Amino acid sequence: MSVQFLANSSTEGFHFRDRLTNRTFCLSANGDENQGCLERFVGAMAIARYAFRSRRHSAAPPNLRERVLTIDNDSRMTPRPPFERVLAVESEVVSDIQAFGYNPDDPQQTAFSTRPLAAWRLLRQDLYLNCQPTAFLIVHWKHTLDVISLVDVIPGDGTEWIR
Repeated sequence: MSVQFLANSSTEGFHFRDRLTNRTFCLSANGDENQGCLERFVGAMAIARYAFRSRRHSAAPPNLRERVLTIDNDSRMTPRPPFERVLAVESEVVSDIQAFGYNPDDPQQTAFSTRPLAAWRLLRQDLYLNCQPTAFLIVHWKHTLDVISLVDVIPGDGTEWIR
């Protein structure tokens, strides 16, 4: 696992490029690809990159399944329901984009633009391979509009640290 932190991000359009396929895509506020994409974003981002080395040589490509729970958040924010997504592992690598921010053109998000540094959220991200019932990794994140930080990384049973 490696993380690239992009603090104080401000961008016109929420567009990304997949380095493996050279494919470009954009994301919505809910993380939907190429649908209802954000036109403007102010906040922080982090890109977690997971590299896998399997001891088993399986013909089926692995998938990374994530389940994200809100532990706590700023009182101005409504808690998010649990979030689940499956990401395909390609060439033994998968990336997960963490983003926390607002659209300055959205009048419903003016509370963030008037006191932006006070907005925050604590998250627990459980990561699974394929249909495994237990997480191989539990990651705790703190999201603020200024920076996304990694609070804790807890390996699951059978997970080994590799330098």
